[in-house]
Amino acid sequence: MSGTTIVCRKEVNIGNYVKIGGNVCIYDTDFHSLNPKERAITEEDKSKTMSKKVILEKNVFIGVHSTILKGVTVGENSIVGACSLVAKNIPANEIWAGNPAKFIKKIV
Repeated sequence: MSGTTIVCRKEVNIGNYVKIGGNVCIYDTDFHSLNPKERAITEEDKSKTMSKKVILEKNVFIGVHSTILKGVTVGENSIVGACSLVAKNIPANEIWAGNPAKFIKKIV
């Protein structure tokens, strides 16, 4: 990992043999409330922030400059293409890429 950011408020689970490219960001939180009135009050903002665990299963490869958002599981052996934004689960043995990340193909 080089220049990688992992922000963990709840849980980020990284399996064995995972490769994470440079400048990848992994977040298990929204950082701030989505409600503008709550964001205006620091204590409310922190207490109303949503967090969900992130799981990168065994042998996953995350391409350079990608972002993995809260609540995402990337399945075993899957690949996330460079500069992708992953906002939903990726099944095992698939390649996804883009912003937002979309299915490209199965890994044979």
